[in-house]
Amino acid sequence: MTQKQMLELVRQHHPEVGETQIRVWFNNALREFCRKTKILKTAYQFTTTADERWYGLPPYIVDIIDVDFDGYDIPRYIGKPIKRDLI
Repeated sequence: MTQKQMLELVRQHHPEVGETQIRVWFNNALREFCRKTKILKTAYQFTTTADERWYGLPPYIVDIIDVDFDGYDIPRYIGKPIKRDLI
């Protein structure tokens, strides 16, 4: 089904709603679908600093699949850290 066909279908049921609003709904639904299914994958890079263990990430990152450093895969740490940081 094309976006035009979906637009016509929504207009049949909600003739009072404008095309712009319907497209906003479509885009919101698309973003929600992608977030829930994790269908979109991308890489994120940033510069690290010695002795800094915690880094803020942008809000669009919903899950971390892999971490690598200088081309080496970093295994996921499971358990309690030896050194505790107070944030």
